[in-house]
Amino acid sequence: MQKSDIIMYTVKEIQHIFKCSLSQAYGIVNANGFPSIKVGGKILVEKMALENWLDKSRGKQIKL
Repeated sequence: MQKSDIIMYTVKEIQHIFKCSLSQAYGIVNANGFPSIKVGGKILVEKMALENWLDKSRGKQIKL
């Protein structure tokens, strides 16, 4: 994978992916173990990290 191939999602995009409210999206990205990073004041989630997290979290309840 090249650096240019890395795709990052914003909280607003996470909201659309999970089909939830913006406040719920913030709860998700701030949940313990969720693969988000903060760059300045912006919260970002790498696409591949999200996919891996979803695979290992399948069937589990996520506490927000």
